[in-house]
Amino acid sequence: MIKMLSFNLRVAVCERGTPHAWPLRRGLCLDAIRGSGCDFCGAQEALWAPDDPDVDQGGDLARGLPEYAMLGGPRDEDATRGEGTPILYRRDRWEADAAARGTLWLSETPEVRASRSWDSSCARTLVWARFHELSGGRRTGRSVVFANTHLDYVYEHTALMQAALCDRILAEKAHPGEPVFLTGDFNMYERSWPVRHLLGEDVPGAAVPPAPLPLREAWRDANPGAPDERSFHGWGRATMNRRIDYVFYAGKGVRPASARLRKPPEGGAFPSDHHPLEAEFRIPGPSGEEK
Repeated sequence: MIKMLSFNLRVAVCERGTPHAWPLRRGLCLDAIRGSGCDFCGAQEALWAPDDPDVDQGGDLARGLPEYAMLGGPRDEDATRGEGTPILYRRDRWEADAAARGTLWLSETPEVRASRSWDSSCARTLVWARFHELSGGRRTGRSVVFANTHLDYVYEHTALMQAALCDRILAEKAHPGEPVFLTGDFNMYERSWPVRHLLGEDVPGAAVPPAPLPLREAWRDANPGAPDERSFHGWGRATMNRRIDYVFYAGKGVRPASARLRKPPEGGAFPSDHHPLEAEFRIPGPSGEEK
């Protein structure tokens, strides 16, 4: 089994001085990631602020979760501070391939730092890598591609173009049949253009070719026929009962065993204004057996 977590942390600078300030919920966020037992966590709205410990989420993730290694960093011109979409992964179970990983910007020039296109409100990134499974410190022969992103929230066509680029990148990076996972806050609902495109559906009127790597969506596949659930809760104030957070997947023999939103107990404190989305998968081993 492989477990994934998609977790929008709520960028700390926006909650400074409120009951949801980062120092008051730092431990809750760390506990949510560690307590899930996830192999991989795709985090969104993580802020790096090395000179300000009250909002340094990226630094706190690295210091507070020593069992996890991290890829990714700030998305803007300053590579040392700002918001990003890092990947956390269990360092005892996985090794990131030094020749197959990176950060790309969701724009017409993905290699250009801080670039943006298609009316995006800010720079957006896709952090990705190929990970090799470890057992006893040695590679087992099994690999997966894991990626994490955060799409724009203003225009549906912007998010569609960004989602289409994510799919094209993963189609280029993954080996045929290799398990692929994409976590993220997509800022769009289940029947929106970006989600439908990633699922390989025709999107009438959308100026994008079909997705070269059609994906599937873990929550819906693990909960067929269930009514949608609210992943963004706005500190308990949101009322729209729809998800905007997803774990997508593809690959020969890959299937979700379960998927759920990790919610606090009744009356418990929220670690963020989003519920983390957890998905557990069965995938074939190196010789084809299911693991």
